[in-house]
Formats: sequence, C-alpha cells, structure tokens
Amino acid sequence: MNFLVVALTVVFMGCVYAWPVLPLVVYPLNRRRGFWAALYCCAIAVFFGMEFRYSKFMIGTFFEIAVYTSAARAVAEASGVLEKPRAAWRGRA
Repeated sequence: MNFLVVALTVVFMGCVYAWPVLPLVVYPLNRRRGFWAALYCCAIAVFFGMEFRYSKFMIGTFFEIAVYTSAARAVAEASGVLEKPRAAWRGRA
C-alpha cells in the first residue's frame, strides 16, 4: 500500500511540474485543437491552483504559471499569430 501511495505521488508531482509546458507543445500544427487544449489546460490549472494554493511543495505556483502559458497560447491561437510559422514548417516538407 505504501508503494502505491508513493507511486501516485510521484506521478502527480511529475504532472504538476510538466503542466505549465503542456499548453505550449500540444497540437503545435492545429490551430483549433491547440486553442481548445490551451483552454482545457487553463481550466484545470485554475481548479488545481486554487485547491493546492498552500501546499508545501509549491504546487499552486506551478499551476499559476500554467494559467499564464495557457492564456498566452489561447491568445496566440485566437489572433492567428502562429499561422505564418506553421505555414513555413509545413512548407519545409
């Protein structure tokens, strides 16, 4: 039982530390899916950021960073700023 608790803790902490980067790398070549993924990541980050605000592992801080990166990705997708780099990337192949 102790191993299961430790394993779940390690998995959860790994997700927490990777969550701020997730909105920036998921669906890089799809504008619509990237936008919705950024909104999903932002909603989850807001929920867990409020839930773990006073944790001794600073979990809330990582989720707060995820809100900022998600908002940046959502704004970039909504404004179409990333279309020119996507076209250049697709034209390379």
